[in-house]
Amino acid sequence: MDAWLVDLDQVAPTDITDFDGLTEEELRRGAEFVHARAAHRFFRARLTVRRLLAERLGLDPRDLRIHYDRAGKPYLPDQPGTHISWSRSDGLLLLGATETGPVGVDVELVRPAATSMEVLSFVYPAAPATATPRAFFHAWTLLEAAVKATGRGLARGAKEVDLDFAPDGAVSLRGITGHGPHPWHGHTSLHPTHPTAPSAMTAFVSHDLPPFRIRPWPPR
Repeated sequence: MDAWLVDLDQVAPTDITDFDGLTEEELRRGAEFVHARAAHRFFRARLTVRRLLAERLGLDPRDLRIHYDRAGKPYLPDQPGTHISWSRSDGLLLLGATETGPVGVDVELVRPAATSMEVLSFVYPAAPATATPRAFFHAWTLLEAAVKATGRGLARGAKEVDLDFAPDGAVSLRGITGHGPHPWHGHTSLHPTHPTAPSAMTAFVSHDLPPFRIRPWPPR
């Protein structure tokens, strides 16, 4: 597993040369943002994904083709053995790549809201009534990463995810039903960002999660 946590606001213009390689759909989506900062972050995210994956595969970023299945799950048609997933939260991008099987990742800036547990219970009715707000971001990122790994999306896939809520607020992945005999594994971790910004919760879900390090990018 290779993983990068990218600060999109620190990606220098020289790190993204041009828009070559972006799909018409990505260009259209970027043009729809009302605020320039949001558009810049979107374009930087997609271009950074291409740069990091191309470096990993020994390719020119403009030669890397990224396609999406019907559910919107990205894949590399020319490298079918490499599985990828990414997630964005404001100015942060989390990218994962592995050859061990399907992978899903999620990142969220930790900004607790008064209605967080109500939102979780609506999307994941199996959440126990005793779950505390401390558990929200562990559970939410695991849910998102799990349904990205299976390609099902929250609306259809959340009910297939089995989470275990510990009394101390920790949440772990017991498994995912209906997606083959191989077990699923999940991992969450909290990462500091800027001194005045919220921390980031990250989650990874895959069949095989060997020890790996999430690398900050651009390199510090």
